[in-house]
Amino acid sequence: MFLEILAATFYLFTLIAAFKMETPLKGLLFVLAVIAVSGILYLFILFPGISGIVVSVMLGAFILKQGSR
Repeated sequence: MFLEILAATFYLFTLIAAFKMETPLKGLLFVLAVIAVSGILYLFILFPGISGIVVSVMLGAFILKQGSR
């Protein structure tokens, strides 16, 4: 129960910070970034082995793509 309350508080602060951004687009992108990071962390908790491999492959592909530019 504590983790759910902590997560709800974190998302509430995220929404407050998003509304205080300079433009609505920056706020929306901030919320989407927080949701993406939360989703990846949730996958690490739910499937530690599988998601770790998937995230490693995705990060490796991203780094290699950036390096080839």
